[in-house]
Formats: sequence, C-alpha cells, structure tokens
Amino acid sequence: MPKQKLTIVSVMLQTENENTPVTTPPVLSLKPACTIKTAIAEISIFNGIDKHIIQTVMRS
Repeated sequence: MPKQKLTIVSVMLQTENENTPVTTPPVLSLKPACTIKTAIAEISIFNGIDKHIIQTVMRS
C-alpha cells in the first residue's frame, strides 16, 4: 500500500453573529439549465445547484 503525504490545514471556527439578517434563498426555476442524456440515464441540472454536486455527477 503506497504511503501518501498528508497535508494538515489549520482552520479557525467563529461563532455566528446573532445580528446577521435572515436572507431568503433565491427562487429556483422549475426548468433545468442543462439536461444530460445517456443510454441509461437522464440528468437534469438546475441553476443554483452546488458546484460540488455537479463535479460528483460528472465523475460518476
């Protein structure tokens, strides 16, 4: 089993400011921004989707 060098990244967590105004999420469209069709699946991607989800779908 090959050994991989691990990278440790330090982070600092901050408490959430209680005076932060509440924002409403953008209204998402019911019409997909993109549709990918293959022989076995049809994938619809909508505006506002997290880029990490798109990356995961494209890698599959």
